[in-house]
Amino acid sequence: MKPGMHGKSAFSAAVLGAMLLLPSCERKGEGPKPCCDQPDIPAGVAKFKIVADDVSGPGDGLKVMLRAGLTQPAKRDQIYGPLKVLYAYAMKRTPLEPIHVEAWLYVNESAAQEGGEASAIAKVIREQKDQAPRCENRFKYDFPEQVERAYIWSTRGEQELQEDLNDTCHIAEKKKVVRYDEKFTHKTTYALDPARAGVEITYPYLEMGKDEYVAELKLNSALGTWAEFMTSMFSKVDGLKEMAFNGVYKDEPAVKIRVTRDQFENILARLQEQIASHAAFTFQVIGMGKKTSEAAEKEQEKFKSKSYKAALEKLPKEQVSISPKLKWVK
Repeated sequence: MKPGMHGKSAFSAAVLGAMLLLPSCERKGEGPKPCCDQPDIPAGVAKFKIVADDVSGPGDGLKVMLRAGLTQPAKRDQIYGPLKVLYAYAMKRTPLEPIHVEAWLYVNESAAQEGGEASAIAKVIREQKDQAPRCENRFKYDFPEQVERAYIWSTRGEQELQEDLNDTCHIAEKKKVVRYDEKFTHKTTYALDPARAGVEITYPYLEMGKDEYVAELKLNSALGTWAEFMTSMFSKVDGLKEMAFNGVYKDEPAVKIRVTRDQFENILARLQEQIASHAAFTFQVIGMGKKTSEAAEKEQEKFKSKSYKAALEKLPKEQVSISPKLKWVK
């Protein structure tokens, strides 16, 4: 060892020790910047907080990955607001737009901190090849929303509920759909019973597209409507425990049936399928020329009546009420 080296090492160690003891304010500006800058959230948009903001790539090839958690309760349709804000924030905060933006939304900040695709409730993504952002909303509809959607499906059709695949982020303003029976005196309605997790349907038997009762109501037709509502409600509403159906004809009760989920699953779940399968067989027989259409239709009506009657007889009597004016097909 050369003379004097030991002394220099000691001096260097002393200087380093002194630097470590300096107050933190002497090193202001050093260290990583805490995450994260937050965008302005417009009024009416569900509040959220960004917990991860990763940017990579050169200036003309930036890739932005965000993770954010909701800071307030929200419904499914409200999830699109935060997704749109996150997307705009990622795209417009620098002079050059990123070539790839991906933002994941979680139910709360804690879930967002943990990350992971499985626990995300929604995401917005735009890859370099995309013309517009794409959104995926995994957030579940709550009980009232599920009932509303099942009701729409049964009364106005599936088309009204279909997602616009060209606008998965719901950027365009949704047009209000006017009900065909908006001005009708008689309307199909439903009422929720949250305490019982139930729903009550009131259905007037009207002529198609008209505000007037059908000329003649047949029992098979009346029960067919009940069965359709029952199957739709129990299959599309997860938490539904009970459904009551009130069929009205000429402003008088025609059919009143109450069914629990257990009764539906154990007794009635395959009722519509059973009738539809027999109808398919009947039409096949007609096509083969073994029966006339009149004879086959009569046989089908008998099968429907027998099937409905057998199913309803398995329910407690107090849950089923049918007007004596309506007759079973024999």
